[in-house]
Amino acid sequence: MNQCHIDLNQDNMIAAFSSPQFYGDTEVYIRELLQNAFDACNTRAALEWSWGTEFLEIEEARAINSMREPYHARIRISYNSLTQRLTIEDNGIGMNSGDIEKYVAKIGCSYYQSEDFAIQKLQYEPVARYGVGMLSCFMAARAILIESKKDKCVNTAWNITNKESLEPVMAKWLEGSESIEYVNCNREESGSKITLVLKPKYAMRLTMQGLIGGIRKWMLYQPYPIEVVFDRKRETIYDSNWILDNPFADVLGVISIRILDDLMEGYLWIYNSKHKALIGDSCLYQQGFKLMDDPDALGIKPEWLRHMTFHLNIKKPFLTPRMTRDGVANDENVKELRRLIGEKVLKAFEANPMNLNQYLNDGRKSILTEYEDEMALLGKAVCVDVYLKGKQIALPIETIVQGFSGKVIRIAFIARELFDYYRTNYPIDFQRFLKENKLIVFEKNRDIFCQMMAPYRKSQRYVISDYPGILYDDMVADFHMIRSVVPYRNSYHLYPQTIGYDEIFCLVTNNQGRSLDILLNKEHRLYKMLEPVMYHPKVHTILAVILENIKQRMINSNHGWSKIIDFGGMIVDDWDPSKVATLQAMWCLENDFVISVNEFIESRLTNKDRVDLGLVGFEFHRDDFISWWFMPRE
Repeated sequence: MNQCHIDLNQDNMIAAFSSPQFYGDTEVYIRELLQNAFDACNTRAALEWSWGTEFLEIEEARAINSMREPYHARIRISYNSLTQRLTIEDNGIGMNSGDIEKYVAKIGCSYYQSEDFAIQKLQYEPVARYGVGMLSCFMAARAILIESKKDKCVNTAWNITNKESLEPVMAKWLEGSESIEYVNCNREESGSKITLVLKPKYAMRLTMQGLIGGIRKWMLYQPYPIEVVFDRKRETIYDSNWILDNPFADVLGVISIRILDDLMEGYLWIYNSKHKALIGDSCLYQQGFKLMDDPDALGIKPEWLRHMTFHLNIKKPFLTPRMTRDGVANDENVKELRRLIGEKVLKAFEANPMNLNQYLNDGRKSILTEYEDEMALLGKAVCVDVYLKGKQIALPIETIVQGFSGKVIRIAFIARELFDYYRTNYPIDFQRFLKENKLIVFEKNRDIFCQMMAPYRKSQRYVISDYPGILYDDMVADFHMIRSVVPYRNSYHLYPQTIGYDEIFCLVTNNQGRSLDILLNKEHRLYKMLEPVMYHPKVHTILAVILENIKQRMINSNHGWSKIIDFGGMIVDDWDPSKVATLQAMWCLENDFVISVNEFIESRLTNKDRVDLGLVGFEFHRDDFISWWFMPRE
């Protein structure tokens, strides 16, 4: 048996991982250097605390540390546009030659994830994770110079047995080189200074405001002073706190939820559409550093809310950032975060669920989740306008389900205007309609109600009446057993799948938000003939033109066309949105419409086309359309 070993081409891998294609943000190298400086300062602060206090109680340790000269972390970023040199300097823990060899020169090895760090048992969890930050510097720089000195505090912790070298070190890397050279140097101050000689295309992007804006974009707050120098311009950024006061506390219609626990800190804001521009986009940070540009893509916002924005900082390493720092791994912790946020929302509305009703999405998108408690809240919060026992009232979904417990009923979904028209013009048939349907549901929250009915739905269909304008849909619901809606989150449907009258080729729906949808009847003989060749260019055009003409006659019925017109695919939706679609469709077709349709088909399909496409006998009859679409005969 022949074998070959898996081998990674080092040059190609480094080139790939240090390319702009790997990183989504071209200024990512600044963020990586800033993050490293942040970790270095925090580690030194944690080590300073540990000096001589390892075996003391917390209060005793605080007393001892209060008498010491406090450690003040500093970070400085400077840029010289003439030399194209970017420098970031900190007074953190620093590095020695061993660190250069083990963690800088070895891609994928992070000091903060190493045994060397873990053995110190510090009360600090670093931001760094993968040990690939320097790759972004290789991408942006022609040369890199590192000057560093290990701070003495690394040799003071009780559990350090092998004292580390405190000799300062200077290392350099040149573009194209496969190695990092280093020597001892004369640096006196603890910490690190990293200088990048930028490539021209990266240098030309840098500005003073760009540097400051980048820092504020990547860091939620600046717990240490960060001095920014750009040529002769100088500014210090220092913001040790972030959102403590709610900026939208007094905005009417905005529900603010403050979060402050062991895992998270920040705000959730639930609001209506008019507040979208005011509140803006969501922000997600971890340990003070931005995780991604579009945190809404994680799906941690409850689906049933119309608008929710969050500004959150996760205090510890909980979510797993992608190596490229442009997103988060979609793992179990993301699901847990979604659950925790759902709990916060539930708690905010548990005292008065009805307050939630105004903030829900309209149900055209899925509202069903895997969380039983959230579905229970929706059952209490969502009110549906119904006609029940001779009254038009608003009832929570939970009340409806409980009220019909143990029964099988028929539910009718009908526009309120059509309901009133039916009652006024056809009173006798209307009474039969009421007798057959124990519950009448109007437009408000109709789609949410349909989703919540998924466990109980036995059938649902469109009903076409012989009376002009009367078209609605009904559902047979079985409430013999109260069921959870959660198992149906991926298998519900909002609208009927069948039309109660197979002889009708198409109809116009009254669905909320989808008025004047022309719906084809899949059980009709002509549809079954068309289905195998539906996307053939000629067939597709013929069908589109026919449907265009029907729709145009509905919305412009006073034009009185006498033949089929090819509108070129352009539909002008100037229909009256306040008028029920089926009422608008009454008498929309001229009596010779079918003749005109068949003549149009004849002009587009040759006999050979009909044979090849299986459309021999493809022609319409008057009975293929709803009878009250045609103008009354004189």
